Amino acid sequence: MDKFPAAFHRFEQIVDVSKIETFQQLKLAFQSWAGKKWLDTPKQVEALRVEAVRLGIPEVEVTIEEYLAEERLIDELYERVYYTAQRRAYNKARLGQWKRLHGSIVSQAVREKWMSEELHEVESWILPRIEASKRRVEFWEQQWSEAYNKLKVEHGRFVKKKVVLRRVGG
Repeated sequence: MDKFPAAFHRFEQIVDVSKIETFQQLKLAFQSWAGKKWLDTPKQVEALRVEAVRLGIPEVEVTIEEYLAEERLIDELYERVYYTAQRRAYNKARLGQWKRLHGSIVSQAVREKWMSEELHEVESWILPRIEASKRRVEFWEQQWSEAYNKLKVEHGRFVKKKVVLRRVGG
């Protein structure tokens, strides 16, 4: 049975957590409240981190290894956003080219007074390409949007991290 959430709830009833601004302040306040029951074990600290995130308290303490792993994730997300933006732009440009080609063919057909069968025959191979190009643009738009939103969320979490160097042997 996990007792920490219940203990933290009792702590919140006594201490005004709205005035706590950092994880370190939260840890000190809880440590003072808990007394000898606070052993500063990794499980207790992690449970306190969960509560800090729930309360929106920044500067969640992490080890250098955790920080670097999160930093790599953020870098990968930035790369994904950049890649999907490039693909989206390329496919939008290709769609524009197909639409301009279709427009020029239609205007040529009007100028030269093509028969409707001739125009239909030419359009029969251009219009499917335009539709396929539209689908690719929509796909890359969705990919970019998902990557950007994930980056926004992860970056918001990342900026709240604070590296804590642990002493060796202590």
